[in-house]
Amino acid sequence: MTTKPATDATADRSLAPLERLDEEIIALLARRRAMAEQLVPPARDRAADPVFAETVRGVTGRYREELGGAGELVARAVMVLCDPRRAS
Repeated sequence: MTTKPATDATADRSLAPLERLDEEIIALLARRRAMAEQLVPPARDRAADPVFAETVRGVTGRYREELGGAGELVARAVMVLCDPRRAS
C-alpha cells in the first residue's frame, strides 16, 4: 500500500477557485455600489437617519446569522465599500 505524503496533497490544491470567487465578490460589490448610487440620498446625515440605522441593523443581523460572529464585520465592510459617497 502506498500513500501520498501530505506535501503532495497540498501541492495538488489550487488557489484558482478562490481567485475566481474573489473576482465574483468584487464584481458583486461593484454592482451593489452602482445600485446604491441610484438611490435617493437621505434628507439628513446618515447617523441621524433612523431608517438607515434600521437598514444597517437588518443587514448586519442577516450577515451574522449566515456567517456567524464575523458576519457583522463583513456586513459593515460591505456597507462602507458600497457607500455611494465614498470616493472610488
